[in-house]
Amino acid sequence: MKTLLLAVSGVMVCVLSGVVFPLLVAAEPVDFEIPEQSLASALAEFAAKTDLQVLYSGELTRGQRTRGISGRYEPEEALGHLLKESGLEYRFTDHHTITLERAPVVPLPPGAPAPQSQEVPAHPAPATSPNSGKPLKLPEILVKDVKERGYTADDSSTAMRLSIPIQETPRSIEVVTRQVLDDQKVLRVQDALRNVSGASMPSSQGGRAGDFMIRGFRSDQSVFKNGFREDSTFGARASRDTANLESIEVIKGPPSYLYGRADPGGVINQITKSPLRERYSAVDLTVGSYNLYRPSVDLGGPLNDSKTLTYRFNGVYESSQSFREGVRIDRIFLAPTIGWELGPRTTLRFEAEYLHDRSPIDRGIVAVGSGPADIPIGRFLGDPTRRGEINQGKATLIFRHQFNEAWAWRTGFRSAVASEKYDSLESWFLLADNRTLELAAFRIPQTVQSHYLQNELHGHFSTGPIGHRLLLGVELGREVQKSTVLTDSSCAFLGTCAALNTIDILNPTYSFFNNPLSTINDSSQTNGIIGLYAGDQIDLLDNLHLNFGGRFDIFKQHLTNRPDAFDPTDREVEETHRAFSPSVGLTYEPLKTVALFANYTRSFMPQSPGARSSQGTLFDPTRGRQYEGGIKFQASDGRLRSTIALFDIVKTNVLTSEIGAGGAFTGFSIATGEQRSRGVEFDVAGRILPGWDVIANYAYIDARITKDNTFVENSRLDNVPYHQGSIWTQYFLQEGRLKGLGAGIGMYAQGQRNGIKLVQPTAFGQEPFNLAGFVRMDAAVYYRKQNIFNRTNLLASVNIYNLLDQRYFAGAQDFREIVYPGMPLTVIGSLKFEFY
Repeated sequence: MKTLLLAVSGVMVCVLSGVVFPLLVAAEPVDFEIPEQSLASALAEFAAKTDLQVLYSGELTRGQRTRGISGRYEPEEALGHLLKESGLEYRFTDHHTITLERAPVVPLPPGAPAPQSQEVPAHPAPATSPNSGKPLKLPEILVKDVKERGYTADDSSTAMRLSIPIQETPRSIEVVTRQVLDDQKVLRVQDALRNVSGASMPSSQGGRAGDFMIRGFRSDQSVFKNGFREDSTFGARASRDTANLESIEVIKGPPSYLYGRADPGGVINQITKSPLRERYSAVDLTVGSYNLYRPSVDLGGPLNDSKTLTYRFNGVYESSQSFREGVRIDRIFLAPTIGWELGPRTTLRFEAEYLHDRSPIDRGIVAVGSGPADIPIGRFLGDPTRRGEINQGKATLIFRHQFNEAWAWRTGFRSAVASEKYDSLESWFLLADNRTLELAAFRIPQTVQSHYLQNELHGHFSTGPIGHRLLLGVELGREVQKSTVLTDSSCAFLGTCAALNTIDILNPTYSFFNNPLSTINDSSQTNGIIGLYAGDQIDLLDNLHLNFGGRFDIFKQHLTNRPDAFDPTDREVEETHRAFSPSVGLTYEPLKTVALFANYTRSFMPQSPGARSSQGTLFDPTRGRQYEGGIKFQASDGRLRSTIALFDIVKTNVLTSEIGAGGAFTGFSIATGEQRSRGVEFDVAGRILPGWDVIANYAYIDARITKDNTFVENSRLDNVPYHQGSIWTQYFLQEGRLKGLGAGIGMYAQGQRNGIKLVQPTAFGQEPFNLAGFVRMDAAVYYRKQNIFNRTNLLASVNIYNLLDQRYFAGAQDFREIVYPGMPLTVIGSLKFEFY
């Protein structure tokens, strides 16, 4: 039996098998905005609004869809509208439980007309009791069950900025649900990507926001939150926390058709938790290896009697050390959200975040010879007592208005501000003896800010027999970065110091002196963005869906370099780029459980404003194009889904070195480079049997440099293995005295990778090295008890990472002196109480 959580209000008497159940309630209509979708997912949305327990077999909703509902309804009538034309009926089995079952087939009398479907009225009459004709008043129910969300999602809002069934969308889409995050005890977004084929984070930028990798291409500019850009430059300086996330959606391939500038690998969109109409609170204490201490709270509920004002608050304090010697991390994360129902069809949502992070810049260890140095992975090659500090805040306002059943309006505004005090003594160059490492001091005060305004018109209508889900939008944006780079790494050239600090990687001593610092860069960058975008999901037939869209961007860059130790002049560069990025795809469902899809998509990404040609001009953006095709499978009840995708991506206008007369490098760049990535991916997630869940993936990726003057053509891109994949599965006992006891086990593996790109003999560069392949095993044990106390659930877990204590490396960052080791054996325990 499949269980959903629903709620109702009113007074009624239900007769079932001769037993009478009086249901006492207060009757409060509820505002519903549930679009057309699968019946199972519509019931899930209904559950989030109302909190009544409904039982039904998954076979009853197999392949079923509902027209949805919009407006203010008594909950029971809303349920009736959702079930219309489904052939299902409901009955009360106790004071707070409804069971769905198939309606009996009653033969029509001879000559009687066939029943006709009716549209849901815009303003329905109040529900009435079939016996009394009076308005129904059903009781408000406090939910006592642990909310199990599962490992799959029916819909995704990322691929088209609209909620569209994943099975019908002609893109490769993977969703990491909250249940997966909880079961694996994922605290940072980068750790969640092990559950997505072809995705990883090989470079953490010294322990900060990091560079993600999708389908062989770096994608640090392709991270979003609720559809707003949250890249690692203007949006997020510190590593991203999962405390307020409901899910993480990854759309593979170039995403510029709706999201503007982006790398061609894909887009990561973080979906945050919503305000709640019913009271809920949870406290969680997480402790673990290396003195991890992380208490957190999750609170929500109504702020007034009519429940038109609701809220959600997530808060975290984290203090920990690390397997990296001397490292200490302190973090505070606060995320309040307020929801306001201004009317039956109008909502306003305010969401804020504040993150404080204090931690060292950690560049890992170094490579010696053909691989990482044979030293302990915990050895810190620098000064761990110098800790950087990041403070970042975000505020988001989203206004929605439903004009009628066909048209809706969305206005969203997001403002983000961050300041970073970068203070580090870190690896610079390894000397010829392969043990003496020069250390450079950096102090980089910087501030970044970004502001985006989005206006969108959403349409859901038909032209004859053809259905449309239309999106028209415009986005305005402004981004500003100001930074000053002070360092002693150039002091020898300037004659201001005798030598840099050094450390012996084989026998380190942590005694350092302070060199005078010189300003080598004092700059500011301002970007202005105008984006016009449109998309349409067209239902040509019930089983044939055409998806197309495109975006036209105007991107203006303005860079100012003020006088520094090397250049005494002011310099300003300004450039405006225009780009159109189309996308078209087709999905065909020969069966409700099978979908064939294909698409063609393009992307663009402006070049770094610091790179200039010999003529002093900026470069045209890089462009990406993808051909993708595949097949999606889903079990009849939608609880198990899988995707197989093949792709071919080419990235052009990549910067490479300019070669002058006689074959010498000029020191300038030209945009003639090209990179290509081809491969196949497989993902599966869901429930195999009651209590048994799995999420697994595999990717084969051949990512290569196809044109370049600096790097070896046809060589593999760095940090991209041919093979990578993972599997996580868990099982909970369903019956008996040990019900609620569970265990999970998983594996994460990557093949051999290039640590850095291979440099041509004539180019200046470093000797190549490799990162060996690895297999990491994880495990967990759980105990979950409903109603351990009155209105209280218990959730306890112990998660073990790298169970076999394998030595492995997550990736490298462009230099032999920056190699990031993976965590050794680590144990984390969590005790959580939920209150309703």
